[in-house]
Amino acid sequence: MTTPPTYEASGVTAPRIAFVVYNDVHRDTRVRRIAKAAVDAGAEVRIFAFGGARVSQYAVGVERDDAGYEIERVPIASIGHVLVDAGQAVRRMLRRGRRASPQRPAGSSVQAAPAQQSPTAEGVPAIDPGPRAGEPAGPRGAKGWVITQWRRADRTVRQFSFWRNARRAVKRWNPVLVHTHDANTLRVATHVARRLRIPFVYDSHELWTHRNVSADRPVAKRLEGPMERRGARRAAAVITVSPSIAEWLQRNYSLRELPTLVRNIPPFDGRGPDPSSGRLHELAGLPADARVVVYCGGITFNRGIERVIEAVPHLAQGTHFVLLGEGTEVYVGGLRRLIERVGVADRVHFAGAVDSAAVSAALADADVSVALTQPTVLSYEYSLPNKLFESVHAGLPVITSNTKDAAAIVREYGLGQVVDPNASPVELAAAIESIVPDAARYREAARAAARELTWQHEAARLIDLHNRVLAESRAGRRAGRTPRS
Repeated sequence: MTTPPTYEASGVTAPRIAFVVYNDVHRDTRVRRIAKAAVDAGAEVRIFAFGGARVSQYAVGVERDDAGYEIERVPIASIGHVLVDAGQAVRRMLRRGRRASPQRPAGSSVQAAPAQQSPTAEGVPAIDPGPRAGEPAGPRGAKGWVITQWRRADRTVRQFSFWRNARRAVKRWNPVLVHTHDANTLRVATHVARRLRIPFVYDSHELWTHRNVSADRPVAKRLEGPMERRGARRAAAVITVSPSIAEWLQRNYSLRELPTLVRNIPPFDGRGPDPSSGRLHELAGLPADARVVVYCGGITFNRGIERVIEAVPHLAQGTHFVLLGEGTEVYVGGLRRLIERVGVADRVHFAGAVDSAAVSAALADADVSVALTQPTVLSYEYSLPNKLFESVHAGLPVITSNTKDAAAIVREYGLGQVVDPNASPVELAAAIESIVPDAARYREAARAAARELTWQHEAARLIDLHNRVLAESRAGRRAGRTPRS
């Protein structure tokens, strides 16, 4: 096991480190895992996120997490509810008008107009980096245009109000280092670093300017690249999640050094996976002898879920597909319709979600895991998805798409099969079936890989980087230099 890293002594018992993220941090496993690593290494940590009734289930204010860090959720403004409230008011008025209208003469008839669905509160999500590429289109015509423009305005209002309120909150807390997550928080970090004369670290969770959002964002597309370039070049250091993203950032932003790799890998408990701890058969209501192909993670677009559903009829009888995770009602509804069309309603199961720390244990009774991210955007082509490492730590053989970094991991460690992103249902089923005869060999490869691919190794690189940045900052202060910001 790796010796736990610690922060170097600097005249204070604990460096104060602020982490900034544009969500309510409830389900952000990476941010929480990094914050806990900093706490375990001896830092005083506070995560700055957002909260409030209109944007989150979590209230504004400061709370202390059991992991030892604090979370301060700042308020952000939102106008998304205004359109919803107006639509509901109009419907109430129309209902009252119908109740007050005189009865129609006998024999007269009227054809009921089809009900039109108005935007709901769920239609303006709390964490909204932009419409996802490939999502179903919303209402058309004038109504659709109004809703689209209103959502864009709401995203802008939320983002700018977060920048303002997070800046104030971080400055009040007075950290010695800011660790900022994704490009939509860089304006907070650059402002605070300049005012407090402290360094900041930029953590790129994905290839931000090539992520899976709609191309119909003319203003944002022009602003995001220059904003990220400026922030990344002013950062004391940059970290990211895959080798290809690191190379892209250095090449395209002319960074002084290659970003440090800190991948989204679970901690290793020293024992390895235990199939008896698996919960998929229980959650899906399956008999113990059922063969299980599992998908874990967000149930959403471009993850290859539809391809697996279409492959199920070509798998051996007794093989089931279980999805462990959550998705929107709209998307899951579309999957259910596909399941009915394919005729596999008795072989595809939605098992719900489990706590992020319990995912690998829950997966352990599966037979094969699928991580079929579709390279529809460059960020997906370069991704190293959490589900890949969670499956490895569960001791499972893996089927992955032939995307650059994920496929490299599967091939390097001999973890399973790599398939073409456009593989047919028959080809995908054949790849899954090919694993069964060699399941023991693949499981042993996964167990060996899990001992090497650990969060403990990633955390050591993270704390080493923080120590270097803090040491350079102290040296700069002694020499009278101001950190870049």
